[in-house]
Amino acid sequence: MKKNNAFTLAEVLVTLIILGVIASMTIPALKKTSDEKVFVATLLKAQSQLTQATKTLKRTEGPIAMWTDYSNAENAPEQIINIYKKIMPPASILSKSYTINPLVSSESKNTGSSDDKNNSNSSKGEDQDSEEQQAFTEIPNDNRTIMTADGIVYTLASVNNCTAANAASKNCFRFVVDVNGSKEPNMVGVDVYAFDVMKNSDVIPVMGTCPPAGGSDYGWGCTSRAIAEKDISW
Repeated sequence: MKKNNAFTLAEVLVTLIILGVIASMTIPALKKTSDEKVFVATLLKAQSQLTQATKTLKRTEGPIAMWTDYSNAENAPEQIINIYKKIMPPASILSKSYTINPLVSSESKNTGSSDDKNNSNSSKGEDQDSEEQQAFTEIPNDNRTIMTADGIVYTLASVNNCTAANAASKNCFRFVVDVNGSKEPNMVGVDVYAFDVMKNSDVIPVMGTCPPAGGSDYGWGCTSRAIAEKDISW
């Protein structure tokens, strides 16, 4: 009598269950890695766009310190963003404001190791960050925000008085950049980053401890780390 070597239904079902478990464990990790690579690539693109726009506007509009009355906190952000719209015209308008979240990672629970790893980045970033800059927690759908055709959202988050007699490296204002618009996760250090525009027109990725040690630190310092490492490793 010929022997039947076919798999039984039970064996097939067990195999499918095992494959399903393996897929459920590996696919989310692969998707996360893929998403993060896209976020970093778009962050580098946003840095280039913002840098080129700022340099061009300095030539056409004059010194940055003369762009607005920086002491007028109510009107200065809108006046500055209107200048950038000449180079970066908005492709669409946000339908509504949305909240951005502080970075949360496993390393955040170990402040000793993160402080040691990023000590070289922390001093300058902490000096530059004001309470207002750290407390920026929402992307508004108003005249402080530009959404470009590639889906990147640029928001004029805060301004400093850079018209006073001071060093050329004075931080004049800060852009918060969401590299994938209002899509989740809307988390600082993942898809939301920040750049300081200096009096001399340099566009500097915000520096600081990454991942943050907690407290009021949202994780803006991950901007410089993501650009330097071209990776999101936290």
